Amino acid sequence: MQSTRDSAFVMLDQLSAGVVLFVGDVIRYANPAAMRFFEAAAPAQVLGRSVMEFIHPLDQARVTARIRSAEALPQQNLPTEIRIHTCTGGLRVIALTSATYAVDGENGLLTTFIDMTARSEMEQRLRESDENFRSMLENMQDVFYRTDAQGITRLVCPAVRNILGYEAEEIIGRPAADFYPNPDDRYGLSQAVLRDGAVRDYPGQMVCKDGRIIDISINTRALYDEEGNFAGVEGIWRDITERRNLERELERHATTDELTGISNRRTILEQIKDAIERCRRYRHPYALLMLDLDHFKAVNDKLGHLAGDRVLQYFAATVSGQLRSSDRFGRLGGEEFCVLLEQAGLEEAEEVAERIRRAVHEAPMRDEEFGTLVVTVSIGAAYCTKAVECGVSELLETADRALYVAKQAGRNRVHWSS
Repeated sequence: MQSTRDSAFVMLDQLSAGVVLFVGDVIRYANPAAMRFFEAAAPAQVLGRSVMEFIHPLDQARVTARIRSAEALPQQNLPTEIRIHTCTGGLRVIALTSATYAVDGENGLLTTFIDMTARSEMEQRLRESDENFRSMLENMQDVFYRTDAQGITRLVCPAVRNILGYEAEEIIGRPAADFYPNPDDRYGLSQAVLRDGAVRDYPGQMVCKDGRIIDISINTRALYDEEGNFAGVEGIWRDITERRNLERELERHATTDELTGISNRRTILEQIKDAIERCRRYRHPYALLMLDLDHFKAVNDKLGHLAGDRVLQYFAATVSGQLRSSDRFGRLGGEEFCVLLEQAGLEEAEEVAERIRRAVHEAPMRDEEFGTLVVTVSIGAAYCTKAVECGVSELLETADRALYVAKQAGRNRVHWSS
């Protein structure tokens, strides 16, 4: 259209942005940049054709509205993005602005545009990535979280609701330490991350909204800003309460006498060995008491093994009530037990031994099925001062010999090795 190719269009030919003029819906002018965008091999592939041939069907209504507005009233339209088909069948995205332009007495639409395909594709990938990330967070069984450098929770996934009972919104903005039963645990985790950069299977605990304390395992890493400054941490933690309870139960079975609930033979011997090493290192005195129920065989023979089991349970409970938290008490087998008294002077050890003997003798077992049973215990005791070194076997043998003397002397008594 020669009539439209005035000096203004000569200038438009020099622009790097695409420029298209159409009257009605027919393209009357397209600058070289637009031709390249349309991938046209010749002007005839674009000029004289309906602009709607190039517009994506879903965007045609918006373009038609702009054309009709231009025909009715001169105006400038706001920028918009539309999808365009090229002459070779490609699909591209453009950012388009347009204004009314008079051509041979008719109102046309002069449009300028730039190619936004790459940005649009990037935005689409970002949207898909964000949607995938949010979908992953929504469906995670474990808890993904992120905190800033001050330990304030900035992100936590919805799965936290199923584990702690809090909605994510109730946690975001609060210090992560608020949800630890012991704030020092959170501090220990932070120090480990700062030192190593990341931690795996870090053990911890958290407090649920209903007050329950659960065991967790944490995998987390440090975050740094563009200048290399510490910016926080992010990671995943999972509820391992069921696993830890199973481990505790297995440990209890491995270390505890099933009948009495106190340490079994293997465990009490290990405890004696560890205690002896501590006392030797720090030059503390200690005492070992060997306890044996008197006439226990008669209980089994007369009343049966169920009665014997109840006597053993009663005895273990009675002795436990006479001990300090630092004392070690275990069953060696049958009716034979031992007690290790750490950091106990001789006078104190003698008082504990006599208190145990008296408590057993003076508090008969009362059972609905077997009635009242008076039980007594004989105790053989060995004492080691800080100046004397004793091995486990030597200590047990010494206490066992003292126990034999107590039995021979009439039972229900304490005998100390000389």
